[in-house]
Amino acid sequence: MSKDYRVNTFGLADEENTLVEESLPTRAYELYMADTPTDVIAIGCDAMIVNAIALDQDSADMIFDLYSQVDGCTNETVIWLGEPKPPKELRKFFKCYNSFDAIKDKLKYLLLTAHSKSKKAHEYSEKLVNGLKILALIRKHPGISTQKLSELTELPLRSVQRYIAALQATGEWIEYDRTLRGWKLFHGISILYGDV
Repeated sequence: MSKDYRVNTFGLADEENTLVEESLPTRAYELYMADTPTDVIAIGCDAMIVNAIALDQDSADMIFDLYSQVDGCTNETVIWLGEPKPPKELRKFFKCYNSFDAIKDKLKYLLLTAHSKSKKAHEYSEKLVNGLKILALIRKHPGISTQKLSELTELPLRSVQRYIAALQATGEWIEYDRTLRGWKLFHGISILYGDV
C-alpha cells in the first residue's frame, strides 16, 4: 500500500505558497496548488491550507458539507484561514486562523503534526489490511502453514505470528492443527466474517 505525501493549498498568494513549500515535512512531499475548490477535497493530501476569502459561499458550503458528512473521520489536517469560519461542529476538526500571517511562524510545526497524524493512520490501515488478509487466508485454506502465510502476504514469519496472536486476542478462534500442520478456524467459524 503506497502513500502519496502532499500538501494542498487554495487561495494563497505566490509568496505564501513558497513559504509552504519551504516548510514541507520531508523531501518526499509535494505541494499542490489547487485551482478550484473541488480540487481541494478531491485530491488526497496530508494537509490542506484554505484561504476562505478566495471561496464563494457555495464552495465553502460544499467543503463544510463534506466534512460534516465524514464527521471528522479523515486523515488530513485542514488549516482554515479567514472568513467564513466553519460551523461550530467542524471547528474541532479544522485548525482555524484569521490569516496566513497567524500561521507563518508555526507552519513547519503544523505540517509536521499533519504528517505524523497521517502516517499513524496509514500504518494503522496497513496493519488492519494485513490482519484481514491473514484471517481470510486461514478461513479459505484450513491448515495453512505460517510459512505459506508469510509467502502469500509478503510478511516476515514473526510478523505473521504476531498478527495471528492479535486476531486471537480479538476473539477469533484461530488454532494450530497438528494433524494438518497449519492454522485453522475452530469449526471454520470467524467472528469478523459473521459466521457465528
